[in-house]
Amino acid sequence: HRLIVEDDYNFCSYGLSCHQKDFRVAWYLNSLFKFDFHRFHLDMSDKEGTVHSYSFFRHQDRNNHLNYFLVNNLSDNIPLVKQYKQFNMFMLVEGYIELFDDERFAEKLQNLEAIQFISSLENDPFKKLQYSLFEY
Repeated sequence: HRLIVEDDYNFCSYGLSCHQKDFRVAWYLNSLFKFDFHRFHLDMSDKEGTVHSYSFFRHQDRNNHLNYFLVNNLSDNIPLVKQYKQFNMFMLVEGYIELFDDERFAEKLQNLEAIQFISSLENDPFKKLQYSLFEY
């Protein structure tokens, strides 16, 4: 007998290109969506063993059972997710995604003056990060 546990998170991911600092984008998102982002740091080691600290912001929407993460993709010009190195930041939404209107959310993000470009992304490159972020 073999026990196979597939503890996989359901989430939406977006790549953000902007010229603003992460805390400034968090402020814009707080204003637009009435979020209450709190800042954290995620320490990740590269192949050489060097630890890079990536800042991220988290907001919990308890009413809709959703968690929002604004993740900085760069630390000392080293991308957190190399497949998406063209993006400065990521917006991840985790929780009851079935009830989440991702198209409307992306449209509102695109209208923010701080963001030049937004793109919906595949979740596979975030699989190694999902446990570190979503269990925070």
